[in-house]
This record gives sequence, structure tokens and C-alpha cells, in this order.
Amino acid sequence: MEREFGEHFITTSLPGRPIQLYYCGYHRCSSGHGYGPAMRDHVLLHYIRSGKGKFQVNNTSYELKNGDCFVLFPNVPGAYRADEDEPWQYVWVGFDPEAFGAYLTAAGLTEEHPTYSFREPGRISDLFERMFEGTSDESFIGEADGIGHLFRFFACLMEGTSQSSVALGSLSKRDADESVQQAIRFIRSNYSRPLTVADLASHVGLERSYFSKRFRARIGKSPHDFLTRYRMEQAARMLIHTRVPVGTIAASVGFGDLSYFSKAFRKHHGASPGAFREQHRERH
Repeated sequence: MEREFGEHFITTSLPGRPIQLYYCGYHRCSSGHGYGPAMRDHVLLHYIRSGKGKFQVNNTSYELKNGDCFVLFPNVPGAYRADEDEPWQYVWVGFDPEAFGAYLTAAGLTEEHPTYSFREPGRISDLFERMFEGTSDESFIGEADGIGHLFRFFACLMEGTSQSSVALGSLSKRDADESVQQAIRFIRSNYSRPLTVADLASHVGLERSYFSKRFRARIGKSPHDFLTRYRMEQAARMLIHTRVPVGTIAASVGFGDLSYFSKAFRKHHGASPGAFREQHRERH
């Protein structure tokens, strides 16, 4: 990024791709250089590599400097201007809010709080530089490279915001509900692994007993019971629709011990795995 200005537009059209990165660029601004008030129909995120300036949105003004980022959300008018004495140099990236909006929210970047200060600005600058270099390849490869670096940016962002109310255990009802839903999504994606309640609590960043209490209050059963029931449902589906051996099914739903699996299955379905399969074979 030696020049004053540069921008890459991502215009590939891979059919059905769920993630869209529109463009990225950089600008070494002159004194007082400004943009807006104006708005976009997508998310526009800036990261300040050096200097300082002002960002104005929703009747609020933010004085920003090296290491800060600011976000212009879709259809929200905003303006920003470089400082007269120390004009900023920034990089930017425009992307689809549908694909990445949840990452912004998870990191605490919202319309009400559209700025963030990084503790390791050099790391973020390097990341954006690699993003810009990668997207110079005007192909699906360049697009994939740019998206990969944007995901890395969100990882850095969420690392910095991890000391939140979730980590401290002081959850609002909405936050608590989301932690339970997050745990359920984790179960559905990982039930074949040897999961424990401690694993689930750790995944959502809560102390085990508090997590179990919140889960039971929201779902009506303990995390352990929910996990076991889900595994038994998946096992029943496999028994009905496949000819896979019972031992393989047991391992596929997270049970290393066939005897323990059979006992748990009988408790939930009122029959052994083999008998259950035979009953449903007769019906089909």
C-alpha cells in the first residue's frame, strides 16, 4: 500500500454463494478530506492505520485515531472527515450485511455502538494489507482470499470483546436465551463427539451450574437430558432408514460403549436397538 489510493472490486459471480464481499481499498487522505453525509445499502467498515479524524452518525460525533475502526451500517447516513493537522490513512471493506451482520453484533459493533479500538493495531493493519493483496486476483480465488481475511478480522475483533457480560456471568434474558440456543446448535453439530455438560458450558462461556440453570429454565430439561434425547432421536432415525450395524450407530451418536448405548436407547424408546429396528422394518 505505497500509493495514496487503491481499491479492488470483487465482481465474480459464483452461483449461489452465500457470502458476498463487494470491495476493499485504502486511502492516505489529504487534510480535511471528507465523505458524506451519505449512506450505502451494505456495510462499510473502515480501519484507521495512522493519523486521526472524525466520524459522525446518528447525531453523534466520534474522534478517532490509529487503531480504531468505524462502521457505516446499511441505509444509515453518515459522514467522516480527516483531521486538518494529522489526516488519517485508512483501509475499508464493503460487504453483505446478511452474511456478516451476526459477526458484527457478536463483537458489539451495532448502530448504537459503531466504533471499536484495537489493542494490537499492527496486527490488524497487516491483515488488511494481505486482504488487499489477495483480492488483486480478479477471480474466485481472490474473492475467497478476501473473505478469509475478513473472517480473520472478525476473529480478532471478537477476541478483543470477549470480556463481556457473558464472560462475567451477568446475562440479560435475551443474552441468556442466546447462550442456550448457541448450546443447542453446538449439540446438533457435535452430538457424535463425547460431549459433556462442562463442554457445553465452556463453549458458551458460562460457569457450569449457572449454564445448567439457564438451560433448564429456557428448555424445561437439563442439558444432559436434552443431549441424550437428541442422540436417541438420531439413533432411531439411523436404525429406521439404514442397515448400518448397531455398534456403528452407537459410535455415530457419541457412545463408545455399546452396552451403555443399548441401555440408554431402551430407556428412551422402550425397546432395544435391534428390536426397535425390527418393529419399524415390519411397518415399512
